[in-house]
Amino acid sequence: MKRKDKELRELIGTTDEENSFSVITNFEGGITEGEQTIEINPNDKLPILPLRNMVLFPGVFVPVSVGRKSSLRLVREAEKKDTLIAVVCQKSAQVEDPVYEDLHPVGTVGKIVRILDMPDNTTTVIVHGMKRVELKEITDIHPYMLGTLEVLNDEMPSQEDKEFMVLVEACKDLTIRFIKISDSLHQDSAFAIKNITNPFVLLNFICTNLPLKKDEKIELLHINSLQQRAYHLLEILNKEVQLAEIKMSIQMRAREDIDQQQREYFLQQQIKTIQDELGGGGQEHE
Repeated sequence: MKRKDKELRELIGTTDEENSFSVITNFEGGITEGEQTIEINPNDKLPILPLRNMVLFPGVFVPVSVGRKSSLRLVREAEKKDTLIAVVCQKSAQVEDPVYEDLHPVGTVGKIVRILDMPDNTTTVIVHGMKRVELKEITDIHPYMLGTLEVLNDEMPSQEDKEFMVLVEACKDLTIRFIKISDSLHQDSAFAIKNITNPFVLLNFICTNLPLKKDEKIELLHINSLQQRAYHLLEILNKEVQLAEIKMSIQMRAREDIDQQQREYFLQQQIKTIQDELGGGGQEHE
């Protein structure tokens, strides 16, 4: 157990949060038997974990930094009891004690995989997203939020559907292109994308990890059809790649302008030095 904790800490703690995917995933599958058949009774009350900015998708393992006392108690009890939790995103990250109106109602039910007490005295929780849900009602707020949920079933196309598989490959290619030309993700992130073979996991992995607007991720999570989610993701990726290419072009032109100015300045300084030396040498000779 200690060895696994150490490996997880190294995996999370050594990545640059500004430039890398902060996600662990099962490259070959990600959907175990039972994930697609989760049943939640309408009267069941599940713990609700509100996140300030992160949107969790099914099939993805996400490290989440937990700071609120209520959230810490929630995750520790959920891990101890091995119970499901619902992860939802806040509409505004500034709200400290959110109520129903402060939350996006569509979220993801999942399980706590591991709780890690990090060296900087923060707590990181590994959450496994399993199934999309809609939050119907908040029933309790102490000691932490509890609520009733409705399971949202994904409409899964056949992996023999050629149009769907072309969509998935297009999303993969554009994501890798974005990683190569963008400075917002580490270049090694492309390795993860190339090695995920499950289309469901791949699309949700991209949705979770790419630096998209929070509202765009919420829109993607709302879509029941995986094929339609792929279409919408492709539209977003096209836009992001175009913007990244424009940014790269501007940076290259600015760099060339600066290089030219530096070359001209260097030549001017050389000419000035030569002139000073020639002038100084003539006076000494006299």
